Amino acid sequence: MKVLLIDTSSDYLYVSFYDEETQKRFYYQNIISHNNHSENIIGVIEEGLKQTKMSLLDFHKVIVGYGPGSYTGLRVGMVVAKMTAYCSKIPLYVCSSLSFVASNHFNNDGVYAVYNIAKKGHCYTKIVQVENKKINILVDDKFMTDEEFNQLVNEYHPIIIKNDSYDIDEKIIIALSNKVENLHEIVPNYLRKANS
Repeated sequence: MKVLLIDTSSDYLYVSFYDEETQKRFYYQNIISHNNHSENIIGVIEEGLKQTKMSLLDFHKVIVGYGPGSYTGLRVGMVVAKMTAYCSKIPLYVCSSLSFVASNHFNNDGVYAVYNIAKKGHCYTKIVQVENKKINILVDDKFMTDEEFNQLVNEYHPIIIKNDSYDIDEKIIIALSNKVENLHEIVPNYLRKANS
């Protein structure tokens, strides 16, 4: 089972091709793309298809980080994932972008605060406790002020995962993802309005 994984929720563009049977990643790009995801994502996927001698029809499912995060970035990733699923007639799955970008950290026990910067002194965050490979969400995906985030840090004393420490693990992303039943109804999890 070949899986295409995409996340465009932050300044980073993640594209991964993963084989569930061998549990191996066979193509991966993690590039700083800032506000240029729309200009870069198709090229990154095309380069992966060229390198691996695959077509989109070779995938068995698509998983996309559907937010929270950058308003425009989320729309770009969602459109590409939905169109790939629709045109290739394969299922679409969604995963919290905060879980997506921090997933490799969840291989180790601890309390983690995943942080993605938003505008005007705000952020997107979630707090997760990992114990014996079991992931327990202490604070689900939220949009809040940096001051509120600092209060959570003082309460939970977590390891903070920010842009410079994002690290993905496809196996965990797959485990945390949910199948989309209706492609036409799924929308990104913005958590805030575009101009907030």
